[in-house]
Amino acid sequence: MPRNTSIPETLTVDDHEYVWQYRHGWGVDYGRGIRGVSVSVWLEPGHTRELVVDFPFSTFGVQNPPRKTELVQHLVSAIRSALTAGWVPDSRGKVFRFDAPELV
Repeated sequence: MPRNTSIPETLTVDDHEYVWQYRHGWGVDYGRGIRGVSVSVWLEPGHTRELVVDFPFSTFGVQNPPRKTELVQHLVSAIRSALTAGWVPDSRGKVFRFDAPELV
């Protein structure tokens, strides 16, 4: 589990239940610019590969934290995209970091 104080929640995507936890809101990452919201996702925290979804700042702007319904909506899409990009949720190993695409 990440070192933060938010409470893990569950989310069902395509008949699979995931645990997710808000990592951090937007902020300035010196040398890279403004970073957006970040969320961790697992099938089973501590036992399966963690997905870290980094949303671009443009997704939620200065909402800190973003509204839960909006965050969950974007998170479902990001999980599907991460699966397509190669995240294998029931595997073990290092964190799979995924940059969610910009919204158009």
